[in-house]
Amino acid sequence: MHELPAVEDMIRTLDEESVSRGITEIKEIHILIGELSSYVGDCVQMYFDLLSEGHTCEGAKLHFRHARAVFRCEDCGHEFPHDKDFICPLCGKDARLVPGTGREFMIESVVT
Repeated sequence: MHELPAVEDMIRTLDEESVSRGITEIKEIHILIGELSSYVGDCVQMYFDLLSEGHTCEGAKLHFRHARAVFRCEDCGHEFPHDKDFICPLCGKDARLVPGTGREFMIESVVT
């Protein structure tokens, strides 16, 4: 359900950009969803289908790209993809890991 306000914001942003750029129709929207974001593509699609009616993006096809989470070890600086545990494969430490990527939810591009 947390996808609802995100989709509302996305549609508002698309409307604002459409007006400022003179766009009358958006055909495709490419969206990046990070592994740690907790957004679900099917839920985003459902809310988009319900809320986009009457907007420039009505009927647009959504394309989702899922980004794997990458962590950075604060002790040794090594970056590595998320796995089942949070232990740095280089130095073996687990207490000071910082997510580098994987929390994204954003529009990457649109096709008009």
